Amino acid sequence: MCHVGALPTVSIIGAGNVGTACAASIVARGIADVRLLDILEDEAAAKAMDINHAAVAHRSCRRVSVCDSLHALNDSRIVVFSAGSPRRSGMNREDLLKENWQVLCGYCEWIAAHCPHAVVLVITNPVNILTTLIAERFGRINVLGMGCCLDTVRFRYYLGRAAGAAAQTVDGLVVGSHDRNMLPLTRLATIGGARADERLTRAQLTEVVEKTRQAGNVILAKMKTRGSWYAGGVIAADIVNAVLTDSRRVFPVSVRCPGQPGLDGACLSLPARVGAHGAETVLTLDLEPDETRAIERAARGIAQAVRSTGAGVSAAGPGADDEEITPHA
Repeated sequence: MCHVGALPTVSIIGAGNVGTACAASIVARGIADVRLLDILEDEAAAKAMDINHAAVAHRSCRRVSVCDSLHALNDSRIVVFSAGSPRRSGMNREDLLKENWQVLCGYCEWIAAHCPHAVVLVITNPVNILTTLIAERFGRINVLGMGCCLDTVRFRYYLGRAAGAAAQTVDGLVVGSHDRNMLPLTRLATIGGARADERLTRAQLTEVVEKTRQAGNVILAKMKTRGSWYAGGVIAADIVNAVLTDSRRVFPVSVRCPGQPGLDGACLSLPARVGAHGAETVLTLDLEPDETRAIERAARGIAQAVRSTGAGVSAAGPGADDEEITPHA
């Protein structure tokens, strides 16, 4: 039986493919009602209608509504950033940095002023860099990024495929950053409770790592104008659910690790317990020296991108007195 009750509000900024997939997953599982904000109001309204029709089939009482004002964010328990330009064929995630930072920056001004207690989840790419910029420029905002969560499920998928095992029996983790500096931890992965390096050859593990790193590029090359969206939207809904239920489930999200030498204040993708207050505890990994160096290399890449952005990106976009809604992802 479906019980309708008051739940904290989830707002999604950007009704593109990822934002819509996230909204659909949240509603289908009865997690919460969702508000969608997007400059393309008719398209957002059509997507909301479609999701609401599907909710009947899912026997869910949760619904999606479309908002045209930043005031709709004010009582949000969670704000999901999926707005911005999508990665296009031939682009890397860093190519999107300046234009997508300008999109997010104005929203951050509003959130810091009007709903500073909301947990902000960043999906927009380049996710580690944007999460770091928000953490640096808007210290009042409780922010985490989706980090290497998508890379981790891809890693588990390819490990299972290589071993002929069900994905449910595979455990694995990708850390670092959601780009070429991602680090699939093959040494710590398990398949059916056994170490992955006991089930698979070195050549097989190398192939799994390469497929994990290239999965997004393969999808992008086939799609031409945009990258993957469905898996990312579902995983974002998982993170939202962890916050709303205070489950303290572990995700490799983008989080800041102040005081840790070699990490330069970057929001790295590291395993963290996610609960009512966002990323609450970063877990310690038993890393080999080469793995530590790879993590530090990812941190340097993020820090360098943040420094290069510097004064070159202003706080453009809708501010506290400007209610323009920016394009979707």
